[in-house]
Amino acid sequence: MKHSRIAALLLAASISLPAAAESIAVVNGVSIDKSELDAAVANVVQSNGGRVQDSPELREQLKNSLISRQVILQEAARRGLDKQPEFVKRLDEARSELLRDALFADIANKASISDADIKARYDQEVAKYAGTKELHAYQITLSSQADAQKLIAQLKKGGKFEELAKTRSIDPNAKQTGGDMGWGNLSRMEPKLAEALKAIPKGQVSAQPFQSQLGWHVFKVADIRDAQVPSLDQVKPQLARQLQEEAIAKAVEDLRAKSKIQ
Repeated sequence: MKHSRIAALLLAASISLPAAAESIAVVNGVSIDKSELDAAVANVVQSNGGRVQDSPELREQLKNSLISRQVILQEAARRGLDKQPEFVKRLDEARSELLRDALFADIANKASISDADIKARYDQEVAKYAGTKELHAYQITLSSQADAQKLIAQLKKGGKFEELAKTRSIDPNAKQTGGDMGWGNLSRMEPKLAEALKAIPKGQVSAQPFQSQLGWHVFKVADIRDAQVPSLDQVKPQLARQLQEEAIAKAVEDLRAKSKIQ
């Protein structure tokens, strides 16, 4: 385990810990509480999904990291670095962000999103997909209309779409994906793009290039199917977060409305 990874976990684990009951080390008169070590160990175990277990070796390593951390903090304070304007500014910014996150967490917790709320949102989203189609498309992006038209002519003569995507597309991702765009629902796309893709039969390529802000696109529609809707259990966490985010946005909007802003 890399020392930098452990140090980061120690920093997260050692904020706002309760008063010490048992000391594991004293650095220049400053005691390091056993609860700090326990929290650091728990953090490491949890962050590694149980692949790293609590052990005397791990505790010794983390204890030494805590000691080094205390030495570093004491030296930084001795040099007055905590009084420098830039540090104070960054500390204020960090405090503001922590306070904001704490407020958002409090609003989300008090929003009390129920299973019924999540189910209602799920039904609402599913209704949007009723009777819609999805297609699996590939694309090659070129810098000019002339280049795109030449590519279409090359494809008509038997050129391999995925190979040309890797060698001709100006999209760097195409070199690995062969231009694969994955599955997309036509009803959720920008209307002009959906119209262009809808006009391409399954297994065929664009008759004319499509222009966007990124360039000129030549598409291939590999497959078409009825919209696939995930189960409620699959999307329940995402829907819960969505509802919480909406509750937070509404609360902030209400706070602004109540505030005197000049």
